[in-house]
Amino acid sequence: MGKIIAFSNQKGGVGKTTTAINLAAYVALAGKSVLIADIDPQGNCTSGLGVNKDEPEHSVYDVLINGVGVAEAIVPTPTENLELLCAR
Repeated sequence: MGKIIAFSNQKGGVGKTTTAINLAAYVALAGKSVLIADIDPQGNCTSGLGVNKDEPEHSVYDVLINGVGVAEAIVPTPTENLELLCAR
C-alpha cells in the first residue's frame, strides 16, 4: 500500500525541500517507487533532483489548472525509482 508524506511549514528556510529530496532519494534507492510533487513555484525541489524545470512539456501547474493527467506530467529523475511532478 502506498503512503503519502507531506512536508510543510509556513516559514521558509527550515529544510523542507532538503528533507523531502533526501527522504525521497533514500526510499527510492531502497527499491520503492517514489513520486515527489514540487508544488513550490520556485522549483527548488525540481532543480535539486537534477531536472531543468524548463524542459518537461507539462508541470504540476498543468495538472492542477489545465486538466493535464498526472501520468502525462511525470518526469524521470537521475535517481532510479524516483519520479517527479515538476514545478514551473
